[in-house]
Amino acid sequence: MSSAGRLSTDSRIGLAIASLHVVMGLLLYDPTLFSGGDNAGYMILGEALASGQGYRDIYLPLGPLHTKYPPLYPLLLAAFTPLGSLQLLKLTSLILTTLAVWLSYRLADRLVGRGPAVVATGLLALSPVLLEYSHYVLSEALFVVLVLTALLWIEQAAQGSTGEDGRHGITPALLLGLAAAGAAFLTRTAGLPLLAAAALFFALERKPRRLALATAVASASAGGWWLYQRWASAAPGQAVSQPTYLKEMLLRNPYDPAAGSAGPGALAIRGIENLWSYVSEILPRAIAGGWSAVPGGEAVLTALGLAVAGLAFGGWVRRSMSRLGPAELFTVLYALMLALWPVVWTDQRFLLPLLPLILAYAGSGAWELGRRLTGGRQGARTPALATGALAAAVGIGAAITAVVRTPDSVRCLAEYRAGAPCDPPEFASFYAAAEWAAVNTSPDAIAVSRKPRIFFWISGRRGDLYPYSTDSRVVLEGMRRIGADYVVVDAISGTTSRYLIPALRENLPMFEIVYEGGEPPTFVLSFDPEPLAAD
Repeated sequence: MSSAGRLSTDSRIGLAIASLHVVMGLLLYDPTLFSGGDNAGYMILGEALASGQGYRDIYLPLGPLHTKYPPLYPLLLAAFTPLGSLQLLKLTSLILTTLAVWLSYRLADRLVGRGPAVVATGLLALSPVLLEYSHYVLSEALFVVLVLTALLWIEQAAQGSTGEDGRHGITPALLLGLAAAGAAFLTRTAGLPLLAAAALFFALERKPRRLALATAVASASAGGWWLYQRWASAAPGQAVSQPTYLKEMLLRNPYDPAAGSAGPGALAIRGIENLWSYVSEILPRAIAGGWSAVPGGEAVLTALGLAVAGLAFGGWVRRSMSRLGPAELFTVLYALMLALWPVVWTDQRFLLPLLPLILAYAGSGAWELGRRLTGGRQGARTPALATGALAAAVGIGAAITAVVRTPDSVRCLAEYRAGAPCDPPEFASFYAAAEWAAVNTSPDAIAVSRKPRIFFWISGRRGDLYPYSTDSRVVLEGMRRIGADYVVVDAISGTTSRYLIPALRENLPMFEIVYEGGEPPTFVLSFDPEPLAAD
């Protein structure tokens, strides 16, 4: 087949699989506000940029410069914020995950061949976790797109022709790939392994010009962000210190700072625990979670996770033995970062950038296993059958997930259109309290709550999180320091009952209930710090 014909065929295959993802994304669409809080944080940053206030956390009392999330995703949101539609922002995520599916096919085809690539990308298009994040206003979708773009173009540049002097030069593909790698870091600092993989690859390949360029891009993006963080943290009026992801990663528990940092031994144990969790539970749920709805399905999921991980490792080794490319290096470096992540943050969302590669390597591993079972005979169907068995085992679980979720998704969308969003009860209660505050409190009121960004997004009332401390005086001093007028007591987090409620009970004269609503109930209490000041 000619190169033009192959390109046409590849384009049709990639578009067909991406179209499948669009259909499933619309079928399982969730119009409600994601309850994690990060989405409200991104939207607030987008609003601040769009309104000309700068890269600031305008939900906080002093509106400080933001120093935790890199700015690329908020800049994207800022372009759509003036249109004022949460659903438009959600559909933007679906467009991005669809693009990720198409890019995944292009990359997998280059890495492992068309057969395994079709299977891997088809499973990615149906992946419950990718479909879930296709309707969240979070940076994961953009990050995955940029990671895949970087790997695809860097790989293409690496496989390109050499110049007359025998050295690989600076090509458009290389520039695009490295630019995408820098953009990935400026979307999520978890892009650091990608920058490192690009530089390490060219170092191993002994390509000094390309190594120098990759190092320059890494220095400009990572170093530039670090310099901005230092500058912003020292800016006048920057009273809020925001911990970096690196500092939080080294904590034993980010939700319990008093537990301190993890030493080398604790990090090693954490790594083993995290890797086992990802292989035995998170990975299989991310690609075939529906098996859990079947009797004995939990055992099937564990076995499937071990099988997919084993096949992926085999495919990665096979690919690495011929060439340790940027995708192989990124896989190792990113997996190492996941292993060191705090256990309380171990989650499917962090696996998303690796999922296309894991499935591609697993498809390759299954193909190679089938080939070896037939002794490598030409024309044998065993490789295709082995890969098909992998597709069936994973695809059935993904299909069950879709069947189980579709009725709830359709009902949720109908309820949303009728003005009764299908939020979890504890969050519906919290949202109602924020709506009450929007009408019944002063515009300059300040509220302490477990989800201050969501509270601000709904109510327009600034505020902050209560301190994570079992010392009631520390909690109360934190409220007084930010000038809190109100305290929101929710049913959405265990930290509220652990840190906030004991402080309230020990200082009841300072608080008065001004609102109670929802089931389970959410309370809004007015706060008078004068007794504390007079103590």
